[in-house]
Amino acid sequence: MGNVPSAVKHCLSYQQLLREHLWIGDSVAGALDLAQMADHAEVMKGIRQHPGVRYPVLTPNLQGFHRAVAAGATEISVFGAASESFSKNNINCSIEESMEKFEEVVKSARLMNIPARGYVSCALGCPYEGSIPPQKVTEVCKRLYGMGCYEISLGDTIGVGTPGSMRRLLACVLKEVPQGALAVHCHDTYGQALANILTALQGVDLHKVMEAGDFICKAVNKTTNSKVAQASFNA
Repeated sequence: MGNVPSAVKHCLSYQQLLREHLWIGDSVAGALDLAQMADHAEVMKGIRQHPGVRYPVLTPNLQGFHRAVAAGATEISVFGAASESFSKNNINCSIEESMEKFEEVVKSARLMNIPARGYVSCALGCPYEGSIPPQKVTEVCKRLYGMGCYEISLGDTIGVGTPGSMRRLLACVLKEVPQGALAVHCHDTYGQALANILTALQGVDLHKVMEAGDFICKAVNKTTNSKVAQASFNA
């Protein structure tokens, strides 16, 4: 969202999305493209926080962590990947190198009593490597949970997951990480997000999820590509 004004980022990341307590929110501190994320402090200061909603800030390294804390962050996140190629292209380091950086960040956070959340990209497929074995995803999740992340979010980054692959992934990951410490992040690239969410979770208010997505699209003058949302809004 580097070209989106800070005022709109406030709405996209927090106000509209979080007032229904659908998701936790994310801002970014110390990202690789510092020019695009130079206004993270402004975004943090502009947040109108709501009771019961958490506001973690993405912190890829120790420098980003200190920037986030200085900007007022009370929770942080680290974002890794289950794909070696994606990790190198996304955060310019190998999976092992990223884990070493994350351990520094999470350790510092724990010393300051700041909760840390972990993200695993490409949990169901990678644009460079294709299918990712559940065992490889599980290894990354285990590392993140072991270093102190209270929750791990499994991301279907390119939306290639199916209910079957989601079920196999969860069966593997749950052997190492408790159910209460797992979350899923599903993209609807091929119209499978709804089915994947229903496979992983029950009781999600899907209509409010779609309303939030519709708000984002309108804010950036885009039309949703979600087949689920299109079918629902046109019904």
